[in-house]
Amino acid sequence: MRKVLALLLVGLLALSFFACGTKETLSEEEKKEQGYKKYTDMGVEFKAAGVWKDYDDNVDRSLIGDLENENEPIYNGIKYDFISNELLKEYYDVKENVKDEKEKRKRYDEIFSKVNPLFSYVVFREGKVPGDDKIAELTNHKYNEKLAEYKSYVIYFGYDDYNDEGLSDEAKKIYKALYDDIENVKKSTNTFRPITPEEAITSLEKLEFTLKDLGGNDVVSSDVFKQNKLTMINIWATFCGPCIREMPDLQQLHEELQNEGVSVLGIIGDTPDEDNEVAAKKIIETKGVNFINVIPDEDIKANLIGGIAGYPTSLFVDSEGKIVGKVITGSRTKEEYKEIIKEALDSLNK
Repeated sequence: MRKVLALLLVGLLALSFFACGTKETLSEEEKKEQGYKKYTDMGVEFKAAGVWKDYDDNVDRSLIGDLENENEPIYNGIKYDFISNELLKEYYDVKENVKDEKEKRKRYDEIFSKVNPLFSYVVFREGKVPGDDKIAELTNHKYNEKLAEYKSYVIYFGYDDYNDEGLSDEAKKIYKALYDDIENVKKSTNTFRPITPEEAITSLEKLEFTLKDLGGNDVVSSDVFKQNKLTMINIWATFCGPCIREMPDLQQLHEELQNEGVSVLGIIGDTPDEDNEVAAKKIIETKGVNFINVIPDEDIKANLIGGIAGYPTSLFVDSEGKIVGKVITGSRTKEEYKEIIKEALDSLNK
């Protein structure tokens, strides 16, 4: 199922929170235990515990907005929807039995067009927020409340009237339980200035890890990085179509640029997970990939994957693991990646 893996970014920056409800002084560990979700790239933190944990499989999370197009009003955001068990059954049936990727995506779109809305956090670009009568057209929500305004960004919370038409009795019960808790989610919300993926990742300065590959072998970052002038780190997920489609290009880049001291390393964002690891092995084999792919630990999930806005995301490190060049959100063509890599190599020589 589509899950936005924007995980908690711990200890990145000291932030001053604007509280929409009663502000609690809690440690990051206490917040995690109580069910708080934190999206640094959207500037929101909120509590989704209780029924949200009980019915997690029935909550679909999807990203909205366009991080790169300055002409688009919506910069970023996340949308929570209810997906019934009946739709989930259809989803897994398609996932397991439909082999053609185009047909699979078409069927997925049909399934997710039938979900019921819950709430959204929508981050508008400052100066591009439409009038009150037009906001609903962009957010697809009837009710839209402004939570906070920061330099460059305005954060809204959107939701709709309750409507369980067409749902089974079981689905109505679950949807009602989730819908009734939306007000609590809104009241628990803290906001802060959104931190861009570039800011989040480059603030780490250096990348160090000892992780396992899909064969269970240790991969030590320093050993890998020191072999090359530049390593492209591609963070991907097994459910991400664009990630999978660009893999042959990444493999070609890995092969063609080795003489220039460039290599590629993959991090599989939706692992560790037994099923996803099996899926990752199959994807890598099918796409003819032989560059290293590793399984993230909690530290990498919190401090690296927690800073990305979506899959795929690519970044670059030098031979010492220092982050250089641009952070790239989304897939690119082989030629576009070559230009980006050339810029990163040039930056090493300055």
